Amino acid sequence: MKKHSLLLPIILLFLNQSVSASDWRQAAKSNDKINNLVQVMPGASTLMLQMEERYRNLYWSAKQKKWEFAEYQIEEMQDLIQTLMITRPKRKKTALKFFQTAFKHFPVALKKQNWSYFENSFEYMRKQCMTCHVENDHAFIVLPKQPRIGNSLVLESQTQ
Repeated sequence: MKKHSLLLPIILLFLNQSVSASDWRQAAKSNDKINNLVQVMPGASTLMLQMEERYRNLYWSAKQKKWEFAEYQIEEMQDLIQTLMITRPKRKKTALKFFQTAFKHFPVALKKQNWSYFENSFEYMRKQCMTCHVENDHAFIVLPKQPRIGNSLVLESQTQ
């Protein structure tokens, strides 16, 4: 029994050394590191899945009058678009156009904290999303005017 208890730490030590010795983040040349990082950068589809989450949460946070959370969703959406412009240069032109137009009505909507004004701002953003999809040959991706559900735990609570 004692032999086995001593053997396990030795095996773990060996495994740890072999993993760190082959870790490209430490062992690779700079060009190889850069190439690896470029390979793992998120594609547009990955970022758009995150946008979908924010889209839903934006709508429902305003519907529930959780205005600070709505503002947070907009900020996160803007960050995702900025990330897209960096990680996918091919999409930069349309992403920049979207970034400059889609969010322009939200500051007033958030300041007023008025659902109908927000709803118009949201619809304007949705149309800008659709325009961007068309310009990127993804017209088949159609967003609903009213997402069915929000998916944040913050939106499960009806209290403010």
